[in-house]
Amino acid sequence: MTERIITPVLWWLVAILATVVAGMSFWIWLQQRSPEWIKTHATMPTVTQLEKIGELAATRVHITDVLHAEGTGHRGVWLISGDALLSCDMSKATLFDVDTETKSATIRLPQLRVVSARVNHDKTKTWSVEKTTWLPWKWGDQGIMRDAAMFHAQQLIETAASSERHHEPAREHAERLVQTIYELVEWNVAVEWE
Repeated sequence: MTERIITPVLWWLVAILATVVAGMSFWIWLQQRSPEWIKTHATMPTVTQLEKIGELAATRVHITDVLHAEGTGHRGVWLISGDALLSCDMSKATLFDVDTETKSATIRLPQLRVVSARVNHDKTKTWSVEKTTWLPWKWGDQGIMRDAAMFHAQQLIETAASSERHHEPAREHAERLVQTIYELVEWNVAVEWE
């Protein structure tokens, strides 16, 4: 009876051992093969990775300026402090002049734009607010003028951040990022701006 149990177990062990030996032999054969039979080609770069980035905040610009406001019986001066982000919409990038032999291409990026312009109310200071009328009773509302001034302060920050002197460093930063992304796949890309 024990011979009947041992015989099938032996056959199973022989089958498992034969499978292991065959698998190892195949693996060794693959490892020793010459790499000449492996064909490689460079994948052409695409803008897919850039599209995944979406909106790239290239740099934060800090703005300090003076704002004068007058109206509703009052005049005021504020020392405005704030910041804005200069951003590039990478989903609008286009790829052209692709040369697969030299692994080079050109990417055209859309112009930078100002996003998230904001007044820093902790650092913004009122220099002076004074009445401009000689009438003894209340004329105009100082609060309305202050609210209007802060609205214009935000526009002032957005306009100041849009100046060309802030765009150049932001462009350089965005270009370095794009070139680094493509250097990882061994492509040399030039960056142009719309």
